[in-house]
Amino acid sequence: MTQTEVLDRPATGGIPLPRLAPGTELLGEYRDSAYEDPRFIIRRVDGQVMQLPRLLYRVAASLDGRDTEQVAADLSAELGRELTAEQVTFLVEERLRPAGIVAADHVDEHVAGAGDASPQAPVRADPLLGLRYRAGVIPVAVSWRIAGFFRPLFTRPAWVALVTAFLAVDVWIVAQGDVLGRMESAVVDVARQPGLILALLGLTVVFTAFHECGHVTACRYGGARPGEVGVGLYIVWPAFYSKVTDSYRLDRVGRLRTDLGGVYFNCIAMLALGLCYLGTGEPWLLIALVTMHAQTAWQFLPNLRMDGYYILADLVGVPELFGFVKPALLSLLPGRPSHPLLRKLRPRARRVVVLWVALIVPTLLAWLVAVLVALPHLLPVAWQASLEYLRRLDADARSGDVLATTLGVFQLLLLALPWLGLGLVLWSLASLVARRPVALVAGRPAVRWAGRVGSAHRAAVRRVGAVVGLAGLGVLLLVRVASVAWSHPATAAELRLVDGAWAALHGVDGAAVGFGDRLLRLQVAGYAWLTGAFERHDTILAGGRELAVVASAVLVVALLVVVRTRRVRPVAVALPLLAVLVMGPAVTVLATVGSGLVGAAWAAVGALVLTRARRPVAGALGIAAVAVGVATEPLVAVPLAVGIGSHLGAGSGRRARHAGGPRHARPDTVEGDTRPWLAALVVLPVAAVVATVPSGPADLPLGASERAVLLLLAALAVGTGFLLRGLRLPAVAAGAATVPAVVPWHGAGTALPVVLVAVVLLGVLFAAAWTGGPATARPHPLLRGTFLVTALVVVITGALFLPVSARTPPHQQLADWIAGPASSGGTVAVPAGLWGDLLRDGVTPDRLVRDGSPAAAEADWEVTVGGPTAGTPPAAAFGGGPAVLMVSPGTGTGGAASDRAN
Repeated sequence: MTQTEVLDRPATGGIPLPRLAPGTELLGEYRDSAYEDPRFIIRRVDGQVMQLPRLLYRVAASLDGRDTEQVAADLSAELGRELTAEQVTFLVEERLRPAGIVAADHVDEHVAGAGDASPQAPVRADPLLGLRYRAGVIPVAVSWRIAGFFRPLFTRPAWVALVTAFLAVDVWIVAQGDVLGRMESAVVDVARQPGLILALLGLTVVFTAFHECGHVTACRYGGARPGEVGVGLYIVWPAFYSKVTDSYRLDRVGRLRTDLGGVYFNCIAMLALGLCYLGTGEPWLLIALVTMHAQTAWQFLPNLRMDGYYILADLVGVPELFGFVKPALLSLLPGRPSHPLLRKLRPRARRVVVLWVALIVPTLLAWLVAVLVALPHLLPVAWQASLEYLRRLDADARSGDVLATTLGVFQLLLLALPWLGLGLVLWSLASLVARRPVALVAGRPAVRWAGRVGSAHRAAVRRVGAVVGLAGLGVLLLVRVASVAWSHPATAAELRLVDGAWAALHGVDGAAVGFGDRLLRLQVAGYAWLTGAFERHDTILAGGRELAVVASAVLVVALLVVVRTRRVRPVAVALPLLAVLVMGPAVTVLATVGSGLVGAAWAAVGALVLTRARRPVAGALGIAAVAVGVATEPLVAVPLAVGIGSHLGAGSGRRARHAGGPRHARPDTVEGDTRPWLAALVVLPVAAVVATVPSGPADLPLGASERAVLLLLAALAVGTGFLLRGLRLPAVAAGAATVPAVVPWHGAGTALPVVLVAVVLLGVLFAAAWTGGPATARPHPLLRGTFLVTALVVVITGALFLPVSARTPPHQQLADWIAGPASSGGTVAVPAGLWGDLLRDGVTPDRLVRDGSPAAAEADWEVTVGGPTAGTPPAAAFGGGPAVLMVSPGTGTGGAASDRAN
């Protein structure tokens, strides 16, 4: 039904009208407007501001519970024109409801009976060159307090004095002469001291945020209420923004004050910076001052949505200048009449708008053409520069300079922002061009039918795809862990462990170890006996590390079970898994067999069984698994005890909340069964005491730099968790697991896997709090943004520290030489990494002695990896490169005969 048909129909009975949507605010007339007819401003609850003609505005103001007959009579008397009840209904349902300012809980029976009454999404503006990609940082309440604090700066004596002082300082600096010469020396100083670049960047960020404080302060000073302040990506560069749309309720002077408030605060910042330069004479401050002058001048350009654009719009009296681009262009075509939208403006404003469009469109097109023409030349240069920069980052990472690598990664992200913005701009242009063809295709009946059928299964497909993708990510992580496990050099503790497991499996005497290491050695030997791991690989070290891969798989499966049973969003698990996948130190920790990793896997199995236990037998098995994990590595008890305590505390809180609940509620769903958790809490200290029998020192599986990167990520996760009320107990658990890895003691190496598991779990909780639940309950955007950027820098830094790989020595050739006549049947002193492999290759135990043992000093032959002892010619050599095996005569033989093999 058209609007003309509605207006021609006779009046019917009164119908109850809906009310305005909650949070909708009527701002009143847009004063000093350039329109021939007055315009009125209304703001939705989401902050969207719209212009309405007088009739629609008065209808919206009448949605206070009256029926259509009353509203029609009141508006007819007020406006002096005949208005029927059906016309009021048409305006409400066909004009105001699509705009999103009518309460959604009202459905007109007449409209519902006429057709589909499904709710439609409210109309949202998509302004040209608008700030689309943004996030609020400072909430409205804090913005209001900031504006109140700086409000005295807008009194006339204050701004006259400050602007005069700013001009005087500028004149003073220029009057000193040789500004260009001082600038050149300042550039040289910055080049010699790279840390000054970060200082300049920090000043830029602070002064840009101070610029937005000027806008919100001017908005409050004029009588309007400022909104949030945030950050975003505008076209190709990062930018701050402030919501001051409430200033539309002000007159022209108040709006211009709001527009110029940021520039005024720039003048205050430049005054302070100029005084600092005059007082200290630091050359780099002059660079910051000149840069701020350039940024302030850039703000006055009216071709982008910066201060100059809004100043021009408020001077003309048109809120949205870019909305007139198409009408003005059509009106400029020869033989075309003036566009109806332009005819609504006053003549003077119409001429200014047409002139602005005639200047701005060629300018923007020239910029776009220049970028597209220069892009083929810029991309190769930028690619080569990026490769060179990455080579420098790789060199810093290989040298172990964590600080230089981290700063380099941060600078690389800043350099990538303009290219990201350019890609978003091109994507927006492509979407704009494709909007019309896509709409035509989507309007066909077959496509609409397919869309209705597909929408019923879309959610299920997304869920299945998310789980499959998460499982694929876990498989990729395990593949990388396995590849590192087969090639990474072993620590001394690993060699003792694996050699001892092989010796125990074959009845040969091994090295003495503590109780904890005995339990782990028993598990390695048992796994190798069940699966034949020692026989499947080239070295027994790779066979022993197969247990580390299995333990990593158990931890990944545990995370997947959490997603399935606890309804955690898959993205909350995918992000920590992806971080572990790309970080070399994290993968190295998972690829090293040790008590921390195996104990964490046992504890994960036990925790899963306890959470799903419905029978006493399952609870006992879960407690046994947790006890084995704690006995394998006592440090596992620390985060587990805190986690169980937090679970019991949450359970008691739920019982208190449900004390007055439904009387027929099931006991297990209201109170929960805490007996398995209490039993586990009793078992943990006992197992920890039994497991803490003194043992030998543990070697660190990581270098100092790799360990620093991993601990830096742990500190970031723990610190962020402490800032979130719901994650403080898990943060305490992760922090308690991190402390033993930081302290220089013999258990620092075994604590690293426990730290990694605790940090991953904390990362899952943080990601779940970030992505799930209502927006009001999520962490503050400033906290989210800070954590995301910092974590991204640390993760990329960890990705640059690639796991070290080593070649496998040719132990089979050495075993053949020992068994042959060339060795003369004497004893051979071999490194710990070769002892078990040579025994597996058929050498009898009485022919081998370990390096470092008392018998090694009397061995007939000595084997070294990588080269012989200085001054001693080798009797035989096997292989080449860093993995070459050199056999030299020992103290038990004259070494007259020698044989060289390759």
